[in-house]
Amino acid sequence: METQVKKFTTKKRMSVLLLSAALAAVGTAAALPVSVGSVHAAATTATITSRVNVQVKGKAIGTQAFLSPLGNTLIPLKDAAQALGAVVKYDNKNHSVELTLGENTVNYSLDIDSALVKLNGSGLGQRYEAQVIGGTSFVAVQALVEPFGYLAQWNGQTRTVNITNAGMNELTITAGKLQSSNSHKDVTINIVYPVVSQLANQNAEAAINKAVKAQAQKFLDASEKQLAKSGAPAEGATYDFELAYKVTYNQNGVISFLLTNYQYLGGAHGGGSQTGLTYSLQDGTTMKLGDLLKSNSNYSQVIKKSLQEQVQKGTESSIYSIDLFNKLTKDSNAYLDNFYLTNAGFTVFFVPGDIAESVVGSPEFKFTWAQFLSNNADPFAAY
Repeated sequence: METQVKKFTTKKRMSVLLLSAALAAVGTAAALPVSVGSVHAAATTATITSRVNVQVKGKAIGTQAFLSPLGNTLIPLKDAAQALGAVVKYDNKNHSVELTLGENTVNYSLDIDSALVKLNGSGLGQRYEAQVIGGTSFVAVQALVEPFGYLAQWNGQTRTVNITNAGMNELTITAGKLQSSNSHKDVTINIVYPVVSQLANQNAEAAINKAVKAQAQKFLDASEKQLAKSGAPAEGATYDFELAYKVTYNQNGVISFLLTNYQYLGGAHGGGSQTGLTYSLQDGTTMKLGDLLKSNSNYSQVIKKSLQEQVQKGTESSIYSIDLFNKLTKDSNAYLDNFYLTNAGFTVFFVPGDIAESVVGSPEFKFTWAQFLSNNADPFAAY
């Protein structure tokens, strides 16, 4: 996985790939089919049994998708993107594809078996499975729908994946950027964060944008403070401070973002963390899990019990520490503030170092609404 737009030293690249792997753990947007093929197999052709029809907003495109041995639905990137109305540009030298749709631009740096996807000039990216077959680039459907804010709907009877924005909140999300006062040639400070516009409630829109920008500013201030403390990098070295975002949920009057930050100040690897931000579009207020699970007064205990079981299993395989988890959660539920919504439910994550060594990154644990809400209760009924 060397075909990245931005070049890194070997040690630094390792940390970025670890961060990308953590990003890739984010929940997907659709209930798509999963194959049972060997994870080591390399598909060079799509078999009849693995072929998948592709629709964009209900209209079929000419090129079929297929199921990969890893269980992902791989769609033809160019054809699907153009059907959405995106402008497609190729960079043969760097083996990359750039898609521009409205005010959003996404870069796909293609490798032999994956694509590193970067949104709106971000220095951080997320890896998705990808393959190039007969000159056509195929990527996991999530690699197209997630950056541009669409959904992937699966119809098992017709073996069709439909890329659509039906049922999503009526708003637009673009990128904002903060500028740093630093001008050192070997220091990169790249702050990219989401901005909401065209929301019916202008007061709510202003409140959300103010809160998100404040989070971005907080990272910028911390970066400049750290830079002032560390001083300029040594000759031949570089420093990096990056902030990126992802929209993880945008339906039912609620929007959820995941902000990911990363800093590299030399050494074996850099460090990163993430922040989940969820807002009601009714009034722009910040939402907590309790707002969505209030019909279950016991939700925090249920989550904690499930987490204890999963962390214990991770402890037995030397990934997590049950002792650290028990200490963190003994007298506080504050850890439940670290969450983001997905189309399947929600994900709780931990700060690096909280329940595992920092090199593990931000451990994530996924939950569905059905685990907590009975009688098909709607967590978004009030929104």
